[in-house]
Amino acid sequence: MAERIYDNPTSLPPPPGNFSWLARSDKTVYLAGQVALDAAGKTIGIGNAEAQVRQIYRNIEAALKELGGSLNNIVKVVTYVVGKENLPGARRGRKAIGDEGMMTIKPASTLVVVAGLASDEWLVEVEAIAVLD
Repeated sequence: MAERIYDNPTSLPPPPGNFSWLARSDKTVYLAGQVALDAAGKTIGIGNAEAQVRQIYRNIEAALKELGGSLNNIVKVVTYVVGKENLPGARRGRKAIGDEGMMTIKPASTLVVVAGLASDEWLVEVEAIAVLD
């Protein structure tokens, strides 16, 4: 059986609950849903879905870098967006990640519109699966 490692990257704030930010098995990394928290645990981009997506992908990138990877190791994402009114901003944020060269691949992706997330400050949450080289 493959070894399983549960970890919290030092580049992210401590998880706001009884869970780990990521789990690894061999070269596969499962990232728990990321929200727009900075390293100090402060929400970035309150009321701005585009800014939140940018922060979320910075967090994902930082976590993967600690493991020797990058956003280009992502194979699947699930994005949760609060309300249809936040879809345009979330899409602009995701497009900007590609335009800025942070992620040049197009992973399999699912988008879900939800009524709310764990905090009213959060408009977007992204969970990801990556395969390290």
